[in-house]
Amino acid sequence: MIHQATGMVSVQLSLPLPQALLRLRAHAYSSGRSITDISQDVVDRQLRLDHNSSGTPPTDVDKD
Repeated sequence: MIHQATGMVSVQLSLPLPQALLRLRAHAYSSGRSITDISQDVVDRQLRLDHNSSGTPPTDVDKD
């Protein structure tokens, strides 16, 4: 799952895989959560890391 989340972050932010993994690790550390939990949120599309690495929930365009 961490590998899949790393790939997703790599594509979202146009980063090489090692830097995407560092973003995941940094977000996990700064939020006090495990990298496994953060990765699960990324894979489930409940969390999208941005260029500021603050991490935001994805916007849902289908909501009324």
